[in-house]
Amino acid sequence: MTIFQNVRKGLIPARLTVAEVYAMTDAGILAEGDHFELIEGEIVPMAAAKHNIHEAMKSALNRALVMATDPETGVFNEPSVTLSETTLVEPDLAVWPRPIGTQDVRGPDLLIVIEVAVSSIAYDLKVKARLYAEAGVRDYWVVDAARRTIRVHRAPDAGLYVDVEEYEAHDTVAALLLPGVTIRLDTLF
Repeated sequence: MTIFQNVRKGLIPARLTVAEVYAMTDAGILAEGDHFELIEGEIVPMAAAKHNIHEAMKSALNRALVMATDPETGVFNEPSVTLSETTLVEPDLAVWPRPIGTQDVRGPDLLIVIEVAVSSIAYDLKVKARLYAEAGVRDYWVVDAARRTIRVHRAPDAGLYVDVEEYEAHDTVAALLLPGVTIRLDTLF
């Protein structure tokens, strides 16, 4: 039985905290393979199947980040990241100092968060951008895998990003908090 079937049957509360999600995972009630995020206490199903261009873009970005960062910097694929007591997200890619554990990382610790979008572009630009800004994530990118653009969000203030710019595939985009790390989409493949 999946988490969503259990929620519908009333076996798992519809509203949870991040601590409760971790406790239920430790107890075996939730499986690590369940694809969901906890958004302001509500379980939100995430797509288990990813589009080919989504996975190709995510893989290329991952490779570029790993090659450009030092060994003390961790590049994580779909990590569980706590943004608040009731919000646990799984961005496509996140980078933070390696000594910080996954359950301990918080918004200001994140050096960059990248969401790769094909069908989730509106969700990533509206819902996820607000959540990341509220959590103090200073460098949030939404990579549109179909259009090959990067929308860079910086300067979070009161739940909004004050500085938002879009870059084309031929533009070189520098990571704000990772000196020397640049991405140019048209050179990734």
